[in-house]
Formats: sequence, structure tokens, C-alpha cells
Amino acid sequence: MSTRRSRKRRSLTATLLVSAILVAGCSSAAVTTGTPIQAVGLAGDRADADVRFSQEMIPHHRQTIQLADLVAGRSESPYVRDLAAKIKKKESADIDLMSGWLRSWKVEVPAEGDHAAHNMPGMLSATQISSLEGRSGAAFDKLWLSVLGKHLNSGVQMAQVAIALGRHRPTTQLAEKMVTEQRAQITEIGKKLA
Repeated sequence: MSTRRSRKRRSLTATLLVSAILVAGCSSAAVTTGTPIQAVGLAGDRADADVRFSQEMIPHHRQTIQLADLVAGRSESPYVRDLAAKIKKKESADIDLMSGWLRSWKVEVPAEGDHAAHNMPGMLSATQISSLEGRSGAAFDKLWLSVLGKHLNSGVQMAQVAIALGRHRPTTQLAEKMVTEQRAQITEIGKKLA
């Protein structure tokens, strides 16, 4: 009976912590240390939150790359084209890093085109992707920036959970870096849309 109660208490504590982080998530106080992120940590030095972060962030990043791929031939904005190129490079490297962690933990790496990932919060629907595919020029750029900003925000929320609940230092370092970089991108996108 006490085991059930302690599990409930841990679950409630984790839920409250995540809720507090999501509410406080608008702060931009995080700072990038410039410390390189390790490719692989010790297999035993991780929490479920570390595994979940990589398993969920990999499909999230793949969809961000899919968004970036839509820019070629549709955008007329040098800013949008440059941002898309940076995103593809950065998020591809992150996917490789997180995939390495999962393999080191003997956990399955999410497959390309995994349809279960489309049900995760922050993932774009087929309708949203089609809407972007059907536009070009300024109309594309405006919608693309709007969609990307929302998508990045969901990534920030995912990273905040990993920071709060993770134990694998390389994972929390990557999550902290994502929060800092993506908040800056979201702010810049907001200025471009204003």
C-alpha cells in the first residue's frame, strides 16, 4: 500500500514540477555555457525523462527539417531561406547525437516516418503541411514563420521537461541549449511577423 502511495506521490510531484516549468517557461534566463555536449554518457546515468526526450525530440526535429525542406522554391525571403538552412544543419546534428544516446542505452531509435509521432503535442498535421505546400512568396513566408514559431515553442516545452526531470547531463545540456536557441528564434520570428 505504501508503495502505491509513494508512486502516486512521485507522479504528482513530477506533474506539478512539469506544470510549474511550463508556466514559467516564458522566461529567457537560460544561458549557453559553450561547453561541448558529450556524444555518449554512461548507460546507467539516465532517467526515463532522458529517454523520452530523445524518443520524442527526434521525430519533432525530423518534422522541423521537413518544414525547412519546404522553403526551397517557395520562399522569397532571405531570412526564411537562411533560417531553414541553419535549422536543417543543427537539427540533423541533434538527431545524430540523440540517436547515439538511445543506441548506447539499448533503446530503439524512432523510425523515419513513424506515424505514432504525429499524435505528439506540437507536431504538425497533414493539413498544415499541405497548406504550406500550396503557397509561395510572401504568403508562404508568413505562414511558414507562424507555423515554425509554434512548432519551436512545443520543442522548448519538451526540453524544459528534460531539464527538470532528466539525470543524463549531456541530455540536459542539449535541452538547455535548445531552450536558449529556440527562444531566440521564436523572438526573432515574432519580430518578423509584427
